[in-house]
This record gives sequence, C-alpha cells and structure tokens, in this order.
Amino acid sequence: MPHGTAGGGEDGPVDCAEALSRLFEFLDQEVDESQGDRIRQHLADCEPCLAEYDVEDHLKKLIRRSCTEAAPSELHVRIRQQLTVLRTQVRER
Repeated sequence: MPHGTAGGGEDGPVDCAEALSRLFEFLDQEVDESQGDRIRQHLADCEPCLAEYDVEDHLKKLIRRSCTEAAPSELHVRIRQQLTVLRTQVRER
C-alpha cells in the first residue's frame, strides 16, 4: 500500500492517519488482533510510519526503564501533604 493511501474501512488497509492515531494503543497491545494485523501491515509498507513507531517504542522503553525505581515513602507523604494544602487553598477562594 502506498504511503498515505486512505484505508478501506474496518477490514481494509490502514492509512497513515489511522495508523499514527492508534499507535499508542498498538504499542500497549490494546487493539484487537485484526486491527493489530492491519497496523502491522501498514508499518511494514510505510517507512515514515515505521520510523514514528520506532521512536515511540524506544521512548516507551526508556520511560519503563526509568520508572523501575520507586520514590521514597517520605516523598509520597510530602506530596500528599502539599496536595491537601493546595486543595484547601482552592476551596477557600
């Protein structure tokens, strides 16, 4: 399928706009098998969309790796206290 070609509905090919709009769902495996196959086919045929997929996939992996450390419990307490103070200030306005 040529880059940017409009899709043909639910069973037809995916176009660039649809592939990119569903990219995060695809990366998170939140699309059904049929939709995933259609997006995979588009990525195989469309280098610009594949490049975008690669960037987003790499970013997601970096974030996942960076988020393996938990914040100290003292920080959680301080954040909750500050949120309580902010909520109180907003209610008083």
